[in-house]
Amino acid sequence: MNATSNCPYGKCDGTGLIQMINNGTGEFKAQYCKCREEKIYSNRLKFANIPEEFESLTIKSFDIKIYKNKESEILAVAAKKMTANYIKNFVKFKELGKGLYYYSETKGSGKTRLAVSLGNVLLKNLKQQVKFITCSDLLKEIRNTYNDQSKYTESQLIESINNVAILIIDDIGVEKPSSWVNEMLFNIFDNRMKYKKITIFTSNCIIEELQHDSRLKSRLNKMCIPIKMPEEDIRKYLANEENRELQDLLLRG
Repeated sequence: MNATSNCPYGKCDGTGLIQMINNGTGEFKAQYCKCREEKIYSNRLKFANIPEEFESLTIKSFDIKIYKNKESEILAVAAKKMTANYIKNFVKFKELGKGLYYYSETKGSGKTRLAVSLGNVLLKNLKQQVKFITCSDLLKEIRNTYNDQSKYTESQLIESINNVAILIIDDIGVEKPSSWVNEMLFNIFDNRMKYKKITIFTSNCIIEELQHDSRLKSRLNKMCIPIKMPEEDIRKYLANEENRELQDLLLRG
């Protein structure tokens, strides 16, 4: 098979398979091209919907020293260690369908950064299917299915969400509670719990303080392990650090 420009290595025709003739028997044989794994990862990354600013984050790169308060640093060290150990023991957690619940009352405390760092490692290193979505966007997408112009029905969208191997739901609890919200989230969480699908959450409050009914909170307690994050806003520190680097670049020319 002739190599084409569709393969970055010029080894296959873009299918990810290299076909060769066995000189001894004259039979065709095939082997995977290096580009195949890269295309699979690229498709997984596109499906994952990870915010672009977080795509390069890893657990190892989660910077503890950015926290100024000693108590914050202690909590961050513990959270990072628990996240790393989750990866280390992932086979067991996957078997149980157990996720994590990162919480802190303070916005910008690193909850989303650490949850996405976990997702990136699961996606790239452990080759898992991952999808990131905010709770508000999830509910918005469900509401959009009620529009006559929607490509999907409510049941089709919820089924696709339920089938995701590892779902990261960011900012659960910021949505305005209602019977409809409770019902939608309960149905999703209940299904994912039954079929042992892993769900990772971030929130501004502990599970018990969520403004949702007890059935939903019961599912959350069963589905995931709480991890307390620091009560310190590091977003402004990161922004200042980035600005300093850019200012230095401007001054150096």
